[in-house]
Amino acid sequence: MAVRTLIRMLSAFCAAFLMLGGSPALGQPAPGSTPGVDDMAGSVVSRLVAWRARTDQPVALGSLTAFEWDSFSVERVPAGVAMANCGRDGFVPCDKGLQPAPDGLVQVLRFDRAGQAVYQERIIVGSASFAEPLPAAVPRGRATLVTCADGTGRRLWCVQSGPRPALPGLDGA
Repeated sequence: MAVRTLIRMLSAFCAAFLMLGGSPALGQPAPGSTPGVDDMAGSVVSRLVAWRARTDQPVALGSLTAFEWDSFSVERVPAGVAMANCGRDGFVPCDKGLQPAPDGLVQVLRFDRAGQAVYQERIIVGSASFAEPLPAAVPRGRATLVTCADGTGRRLWCVQSGPRPALPGLDGA
């Protein structure tokens, strides 16, 4: 039950945070993108977390986005400072256990269109992390994610290899 509560809190936090304009600490349109066109109502990471909470079925990443993109990648970047808005009413608590270490690394989900970044978002929720090797420039048509496990049994996201099955009702084109 505590996990579901945390997932709900994170989803609400991400959606509210983006509606307030976002920041480099979480999801935001990439620099140079057009507000209102490239924005989305909720974060892609929160949608990945929600999908995993409901099912272990594959998901076409295009069905979880509300903006146009050609390919996606996941990169590692320094965690840096903690989230600036934690501790405020309705936001995630500032508990050190919920924040990545400043000298640690976090994954960043990045979407590109015509060679330019259109959206990027830090992944600080374990259930939205990607397995090694991290995806690089995966075309939208091949961006179907499946659950895979690391050596410790932790559930991670991987790009589905091989022929893609038909996923009814999901946009993967």
